[in-house]
Amino acid sequence: MNLRLGMVLVAVLPASAIAQQETRANPADQPAAARTAPVLNGHTFMPSFIVDTPFRETTFRLGLLYGFGSATGPRYDIHGNPIGTADYTFASFAQTFRFDYQFLEWLSAGATIITSLYSGIDGPSVVSIGAQVGVGAGLNVKAGYRFGPVQTAIGLDVSNSPQYGFLIAATLIKAVQQGVIDPGTALQANHVRTVNPFAAASWAPFPALGLTANFGYLYKELRLSGVGAVDHQNGLQFGMAADFDFAKISSVPIGLLAAYRISAPIGDSDLEKIDDITGGIFYTAQREISLGLEVGWRSFTIRPPLDSTMTFAQLGLQYYW
Repeated sequence: MNLRLGMVLVAVLPASAIAQQETRANPADQPAAARTAPVLNGHTFMPSFIVDTPFRETTFRLGLLYGFGSATGPRYDIHGNPIGTADYTFASFAQTFRFDYQFLEWLSAGATIITSLYSGIDGPSVVSIGAQVGVGAGLNVKAGYRFGPVQTAIGLDVSNSPQYGFLIAATLIKAVQQGVIDPGTALQANHVRTVNPFAAASWAPFPALGLTANFGYLYKELRLSGVGAVDHQNGLQFGMAADFDFAKISSVPIGLLAAYRISAPIGDSDLEKIDDITGGIFYTAQREISLGLEVGWRSFTIRPPLDSTMTFAQLGLQYYW
């Protein structure tokens, strides 16, 4: 009987060891370990929509943004002449769809579609701010390398965005001052092409904490339909983010994120200055899924001379393969 048991063990144990090796070698059998989630030093980085990480991923991301803000702009008399300034209110809505594919460990590329809308939300604001609808599409590529404890990458984002604005104030002023009702002045169409080469780095000093920084160059080509004029704008962009995962130190699967980004013109460029500050809360129990809410504040210009600030909230869902 002992001889039979020994023969069984001799036959079974090698087969079991081979099966275990095949299981470890097959990513489909260990989906969590094989996923391209942004993991470094045991920390899974949480995605901020204003600061990109250097990780190359196969992922799909959906973002829904809702915002409410105010803009300071000119106030007009009954003859259409500016007589000071006034504060106006507006609402904003945007959707982001992004897919990235990791071709190699060091290389990924993807595509993004963004739709956006803002509009004044009361009588004076609808007249002075009007509304704007935009639909943008972009491509991106990212190549990276890990230097010890730091993950790095260089990347390039290129996007095109036709935008259509409805400017009621311009039509009314022309009607009052020139006695001409021209509906064409109410519609402003322009095309924005953006090229953004950048560098990114991430570091996790310990499994609960992740730090990310971006630095890049911004080039925008603004073409106004019907006019033929092209405006070339140049600027720099810097962003940083920190996220803390409480699941690494407790049983609470919650993570917190804080991020900041600034875009500023170079020299006398007409590129608008944009400041973003955000804070987010994320569900961190599953590495293959990132679900979070990012709330923030933005300072920007809807269009000259409407200097604006906005409070917004973005709900993001991201899945990694």
